[in-house]
Amino acid sequence: MDDKIRKRLDVMKSVLVKMEDIKNTQQSLVQKIGQVEVSLFDIKSETLDVELAKVMNNASKSFDIIKDAIEAFEMKRNRIENEA
Repeated sequence: MDDKIRKRLDVMKSVLVKMEDIKNTQQSLVQKIGQVEVSLFDIKSETLDVELAKVMNNASKSFDIIKDAIEAFEMKRNRIENEA
């Protein structure tokens, strides 16, 4: 494997690690929103419930997008590595 390809693979690995961090952050956000929703169950704040639902929806979508992007990028990296 030549040096140019090795460097490219190293950069791609670094990007994947950062993307996993982003995915984990989104997952943590979703979990914390769920905890807040449970905590607010007895209080009944319709306004906050609506806003938290929006945040949860967006965070869940972001999580799915990031997860799919990671999978696609991993496949690309693996293909490059296997062809080298």
